[in-house]
Amino acid sequence: MVTFLAFDTSSRDLSIALKTETGLFEKFISQGFKHSENLAGEIKSLVATAGMSMDMLDLIVCAEGPGSFTGLRIGMATAKGISFSLGIPMVAVPTLDAMAFGFDFFDGVVVPVIDARKKRFYTALYRKGKRITDYLDISAEDMTENLAHYKKILLTGPDAVLFNTKSEEKYILNPAANRANARFLIELGLEKYKREGSAPDGLGPLYLRKSEAEIGITR
Repeated sequence: MVTFLAFDTSSRDLSIALKTETGLFEKFISQGFKHSENLAGEIKSLVATAGMSMDMLDLIVCAEGPGSFTGLRIGMATAKGISFSLGIPMVAVPTLDAMAFGFDFFDGVVVPVIDARKKRFYTALYRKGKRITDYLDISAEDMTENLAHYKKILLTGPDAVLFNTKSEEKYILNPAANRANARFLIELGLEKYKREGSAPDGLGPLYLRKSEAEIGITR
């Protein structure tokens, strides 16, 4: 197993990474929520750029959530489709885990941030590479209050800047905070595959709240 494809459709940005024996190939597209239009074509383009064909892939990794309801469904459906058609394994990695990956060196807490709409954010707190809270769907005010317990705070993820503007506190910002990191999905996905094997057929996205449609049904 040497060739891995990963993609993150959990936010407005699309991140794709392909790791092969010869190197790492990446695409980052910021065109808003157009994943249904862009994902399949950009995957094929990246695979071609690497001088490969789709049937040479060994493992598919997608972002599990939390994040955009529609984006996550598109990403997971695409991952399952490729996995089934090629007969190769797939795994899903929590979005926030991938966004917090690679900051083990930071002497404080790392806080990946995704806009959850309705003046709320999806987030979790990490220290030295380990998640130390649940995955949260939280208001900016409550998030600021929770972070008040820590001295050094690094914000990352696609909406770190947005949260920073809504908070009275100012935090350290990852300069590449707006970029989803599919390359980290590959690292975490491979580790997960070695531990657990391929994802079960019934796996669905990790949602922290009901969709608008589900809320409407229950009213």
